[in-house]
Amino acid sequence: MEKTDPVELAYDVRGSGSPVLLLAGTGYAAATWPDALIEGLAASHTVITFDYRGTGRSPGSDGPYSTRLFAADAIRLLAELRVGPAHVIGHSMGGRVAQWLALDAPEAVRSIVLAASGPGAYQDDQPAITGIPLETALALAEKGYERYIGDQIRSTFFPPEFTAAAPATVDQLIRAFWDHRPGLRDYLKHVVARQGHRTVDRLAEIRQPVLVIVGDRDTHRGGTGSHIEQSEYLAAHLPDARLAIVEGAAHGYFWQCPDRVVPEILAFFAENDRG
Repeated sequence: MEKTDPVELAYDVRGSGSPVLLLAGTGYAAATWPDALIEGLAASHTVITFDYRGTGRSPGSDGPYSTRLFAADAIRLLAELRVGPAHVIGHSMGGRVAQWLALDAPEAVRSIVLAASGPGAYQDDQPAITGIPLETALALAEKGYERYIGDQIRSTFFPPEFTAAAPATVDQLIRAFWDHRPGLRDYLKHVVARQGHRTVDRLAEIRQPVLVIVGDRDTHRGGTGSHIEQSEYLAAHLPDARLAIVEGAAHGYFWQCPDRVVPEILAFFAENDRG
């Protein structure tokens, strides 16, 4: 487990029942989770959301960030709340955090949902991109922070036809990110944390049941490659995993179609609550 000074994490708890911990994507604060997802889960579970260090209402810290550090923060939070073992949902970078949580505190994790995530670089002919990806740096320099975030959400989270049909949903997510954004320095530290993640060689140690979910249109090749390819790799190499494909969805299916995704997650949780 990462050793660093803890920070006072801002968090929220809703509902009752077996605990569910939500881990968001790169630089995303808890306020960006869609209400339909939270409400759907909280009808039968205790749902815990929190702001990563440096996002939302949680202070940042000196020194580098890593997905393992974020996992250590989450482990401390679960201990402070005296809950667990918890079901863990990790979206994008949050799925990488979830992997470290399962590895470093297996007793705290009942089951895992790896949503549009990955283990890091796994192909010898595609070496890991560490640090700030060149395209990210160029886009931030050319567009500025706010426009970069908006364009990235519009182009990777949703198919273009959904963006055209439901612009309010897209704009709501963009506003939620921006209103609770990390400062640019902290955002870039989150990007570096995501790019530095690698659990390829330790997937066999994750013994909890895993539901891997990814949209069939999550094919954008960003700084960590294609999410659908990474998700397929996870499902093939984790000891107890199954893969679910969300048809017609890209990276943001929690916002696009929670009515299709939440029932599948709840059924998965029910299986493992009985176990």
